[in-house]
Amino acid sequence: MRLIAIAGLAAATIAATAGAAAAREREPRVVIKDAVARVTVIPQDRSDVQVVIKSHDSRLNLKVEKKGVRTIVDGGLKWNRIRNCRGTHDTASADIRDLGTVQWKDMPEVVIYTPRDVEVGASGAVWGYIGRANSVEFSNAGCGDWTIGNVTGELDISQAGSGDVLAGNVGGLDLSVAGSGDTRLKAVTGKADISIAGSGNVIMTSLNGDLDVSIAGSGDVRIFGGRAPSLEVAVAGSGDIRFAGEATKVDASFLGSGDLWVTKAGSVDKTTIGSGAIHVGPFDMKRD
Repeated sequence: MRLIAIAGLAAATIAATAGAAAAREREPRVVIKDAVARVTVIPQDRSDVQVVIKSHDSRLNLKVEKKGVRTIVDGGLKWNRIRNCRGTHDTASADIRDLGTVQWKDMPEVVIYTPRDVEVGASGAVWGYIGRANSVEFSNAGCGDWTIGNVTGELDISQAGSGDVLAGNVGGLDLSVAGSGDTRLKAVTGKADISIAGSGNVIMTSLNGDLDVSIAGSGDVRIFGGRAPSLEVAVAGSGDIRFAGEATKVDASFLGSGDLWVTKAGSVDKTTIGSGAIHVGPFDMKRD
């Protein structure tokens, strides 16, 4: 019965990740779409959302509109006009059909004031920063990089593009990766639920909570320390999981070639169809 269950893992993981990304695209209170921009999100003790466009570029007009409880910042760059992103922060640039290359200094600068429970979705070539918050729901379907400050509660991320995310300390993590963007975090002090159907990697300084990982792509998970009372792994792709910490209980299913490394483990339950394996004991791990 268990073999049948993991045989459908690849399709299930991809469908779940795509579904989560689509749902988050509908739900955020703030959406930045089809845009080239530099965005700063400032969480405050407030219930509304305020958008301030601090600098403009006549070639890149941003339209701000309200639809119910949602605030939409629309750059109007549809039909694949955004061709490429390069660099990060002050070295960033984007290639736009009919406009050429837009450098960081020429990108519109947007400041968004939100409640402390942040909900933001971005697409296009948007580079952004989200300040410290109670909770964050963030979806990125574009090619720009984002930095997220410390989050007291859960950080919920949907990565469907090529942009990277760098986050601080968070109380819990729910992460879906369907693109090539990497996600790097500091300490996660609660449960981490990670689904990878793309090539993006997940790198975490430490975890102290349950860990649930599903991989149907080639992206890897690397965690450099901590303790997981429960470690559940389902691998149907080539991605590896490396946890340089202690897991009290390990439950792993392998349909693909990806492996699991854990420094110390209590009970271990394994089901294997592919070539994937569990390695318990010290191991080397790259940080880049």
